[in-house]
Amino acid sequence: MTTGVGAPAANLAFFVSRQRSLFAEFLDAAIEQLAPARILIVTADGKSSFKPRTAGGRRGKNIPILCKAYADLSFLDVPISFGRVERQIERWLEACDPAAETVLAIDMGWGLETNSAAANFERWTLVADRLAARPGLQVVSLYNRSLLIDEQLLAALRGHPGILTPTGVAANPHWLPARLLTQGTLREQIDHWLGEILPDSGEMPAAAIHAAEGADPMWLLRRSAEEPVATYFDSRDRWKIRCFGRLRIYRNDGSQVNWEVSGGATRKSKTLFAYLLQRGGQGATTDELCDLLWPEADKAETARNRLYHTVKCLREALEGRPGRGADMRRYLLRDGSRYILAPPERSWLDISTFEQLCRQSHSHIKSGASDEALICLQAADRLYTGDLFADIPADYADNSEHDWCWSKRYWLRDMFFKIQRDAARIHRERQDFSTALAHCQKALAIDPLCEMAHEEAMRVFRAQGRREAIDRQYKLYLDSVRHFDDRPQSAALRQIYRSLVGVAQPG
Repeated sequence: MTTGVGAPAANLAFFVSRQRSLFAEFLDAAIEQLAPARILIVTADGKSSFKPRTAGGRRGKNIPILCKAYADLSFLDVPISFGRVERQIERWLEACDPAAETVLAIDMGWGLETNSAAANFERWTLVADRLAARPGLQVVSLYNRSLLIDEQLLAALRGHPGILTPTGVAANPHWLPARLLTQGTLREQIDHWLGEILPDSGEMPAAAIHAAEGADPMWLLRRSAEEPVATYFDSRDRWKIRCFGRLRIYRNDGSQVNWEVSGGATRKSKTLFAYLLQRGGQGATTDELCDLLWPEADKAETARNRLYHTVKCLREALEGRPGRGADMRRYLLRDGSRYILAPPERSWLDISTFEQLCRQSHSHIKSGASDEALICLQAADRLYTGDLFADIPADYADNSEHDWCWSKRYWLRDMFFKIQRDAARIHRERQDFSTALAHCQKALAIDPLCEMAHEEAMRVFRAQGRREAIDRQYKLYLDSVRHFDDRPQSAALRQIYRSLVGVAQPG
């Protein structure tokens, strides 16, 4: 059976909506539709507490189910090496009966376990494709739609030629061959999809350069009709851009962008990159950039000359070691009087993943799905390694005329505090008080006046029956108000404190 033109049916995706039903639904479908002699499953903890349920009225007859944990197969290594993952899986397969018809199933939740996994998630589909070429092996990647973020689900649709369903294996019209998945431009991918639908559609011109859209979750997919056209898209790199804490850019080969270009100013190059990243497809004019970076310049021409030099240094840093014929302008474009940042297509941005995880955790909390909420909260917590663009000088970040960083920085910090509060609340409700308090302390270490962390800590102490600890926590808040800030005491927090210790409110 095949699922498309030249596409094998052995590399499959399976989608569910709840983590608790993931394995039960998969086992039903796999036993009924794939008829394996054995099933190997990769889970978070490697436990095999699940059993095959009745599938289509019949039970699986003596189908052995073997399990391994993410860590056993190197899914949790940092940085993740898919070559090592593939070798570990192959050793596992060889240790079993290689001749048996086998279904290998991987819970794709590993993509939220480490930052490296989240940034490189889409590369798994290439490993699955190679493994699926082994005789007698079908690889099924299990995707929880309510847990994984949009980019990860999109990678699933692009990377698997078939989709396992309770009624059979369906062809995936969004699948892309490996070459197009890893090196193809968006236009080449679109041409492939159109070619499957309209075989006589013919070739299209080269794709347009696509600029970043800041922290929009679809920032690398949204396109502007006015963006300039380029013709050098044979094999563009893919970046992993880390904006939390120190600004870092990692290339596909694992190397990191070195900002220290000879003759350049590292802080200005970083600021120029960060500012244009946040501006997205709109870009910024020469005057805007000069005003941001050299507000005290005595002449406009002096500031422009400095900008041109900084642009040159940034291009050299982003290009790294340019090969013969490399276009030094490809990542930083000039369109008239505007400069536009053009990261490689499908680059990964930690802000985007962080925001999506925060939204998903909130949805899960509202629906009462605390297990899924906690997974999303933990993944978001790992991503936040410091304030947004923490190494950008305050003179540039805290700019009254160009509020491109400061407000966003504190909004993201507030989201981080809510992550700690929500995680603490879930652990408190599960009576895991030490973990709950650890989340509160994590927020208070950044902001000793974080009211939501003080409140949740007092609620933990109330659940433990520790009146003296509630008093101590509130006193710590009052001391912080006096020592760190001139803000007035929070009336809401005072009321919560009084209610927790049973003090009546004045009439």
